Amino acid sequence: MRKTKILVTLGPATESASVIESLIRRGANIFRLNMSHASHEWTRTVYQRIREAATALDTDVAVLMDLTGPSIRTGDLAAPWQLKTGDVVELRTDATLPATTELSTTVNYPGITKDLKPGDPIAIDGGMILLRTTSTNTHRVQTEVVTGGEMKSRRHINLPGVDVNLPPLTRKDYADLDLGVEMGVDYFALSFAREPAHIQHLELLLEQKNSQARVIAKIENQQALKNLDAIVQASKGIMVARGDLGSECPLEDLPIIQRDIIERCSYHGRKVIVATQMLESMIENPVPTRAEVTDIFNAVTEQVDCVMLSGETSVGKYPVSCVDVLDRVISKTEKRYPSGRFASDAPLKTNKHKAVKAAVQLANSIPGSRLLVFTKGGVTAHLLAHQRPEAAPIYAFTENLAVSRACMTARGLFPFVIEFCAKPAETIERAITLLRNRKALVKGDPIVILSDVLHDELVVDSILLREA
Repeated sequence: MRKTKILVTLGPATESASVIESLIRRGANIFRLNMSHASHEWTRTVYQRIREAATALDTDVAVLMDLTGPSIRTGDLAAPWQLKTGDVVELRTDATLPATTELSTTVNYPGITKDLKPGDPIAIDGGMILLRTTSTNTHRVQTEVVTGGEMKSRRHINLPGVDVNLPPLTRKDYADLDLGVEMGVDYFALSFAREPAHIQHLELLLEQKNSQARVIAKIENQQALKNLDAIVQASKGIMVARGDLGSECPLEDLPIIQRDIIERCSYHGRKVIVATQMLESMIENPVPTRAEVTDIFNAVTEQVDCVMLSGETSVGKYPVSCVDVLDRVISKTEKRYPSGRFASDAPLKTNKHKAVKAAVQLANSIPGSRLLVFTKGGVTAHLLAHQRPEAAPIYAFTENLAVSRACMTARGLFPFVIEFCAKPAETIERAITLLRNRKALVKGDPIVILSDVLHDELVVDSILLREA
């Protein structure tokens, strides 16, 4: 039972129904729809294929819609530029103004002229190209190329160390949000989340639209790092977006930042996804580098909830093999290092927290045990997952399909939808029978059951130890 979940980005290489089915067979748990590169027509079609493939395989997966966010981009170029160190590049915030240099393009963020000052760096295309600001005026930024390379149209811009004044969502994001709610996606990833208010704004919109989707905040710049604790607490989970972070921060700081984010998520009991370049070389090559395998190993031993593939599966040549590599490396690592190194050490604020902790400690003390949890809204199931049981998998049972799919992203949590009976004992027997039929339990296996029972009109958390 692999505990660390695999999140796969769909794209031209993986949009067909047959490939989606293959990805699920190989172990994909969550599918990402990247709205930076997707039309609404394509998104509808692929979403339907995901659901149909999961149904055909008698399983379920979660779907995450990644909103584009207020990204800063260059304009369109007639042809790619071959930039050399020392070249002068102009960025214009007004497309109607004439160019004053041979290399001049527009930028979609008017505030860039106010935010930058001479000497400030400008990273383009994930840091592949680096410019240095030389001067600014009302509508123009003059720069000098520090690190050259090929620059194409509509390249993403990072402004390391600069606090940008951008809204949390763009007009396109609002339209994409409506589409995601209509389809019923399970998670929305908020790009360039910089403060808790941005997450709260999106959650309020979802509440108004009667959506049960959760918000994952993407940590992508230094503004977010300054507000990390508050952002972690405000969200349902964090994505460590190492691509943009690597452009915003010194490279030698990136592993330390990743570890700090993971520990903050552990402390506050939030999910954490490690993303970007997990298997980058497999976009072109059939096998990963040894360094990439070690990167996966490190993420798993840090007890993350998910690892994510982006270009590897959206446009790569070997998307199914990438999932297979992740599955094999994760499974081997978890077998060798099952302990809960980063189990949540957050204060036990409520009786429910204490009950969850006690259930995990009991399961850890009984070899071969399984954890069963019965939950209406998923809270207890997620609390159990955040405690990182050492060996016992967690089987979560709920009547709500949206709650079940939301559990897909949590480490070691395997959800099922069943009908709850009036008598709790009958519900438990129904769950045990389901797990026996799926070969997840055999007669005599020790099981620790956590559920809420009604006693004198009070909801009481109960722990039951029995055999399957």
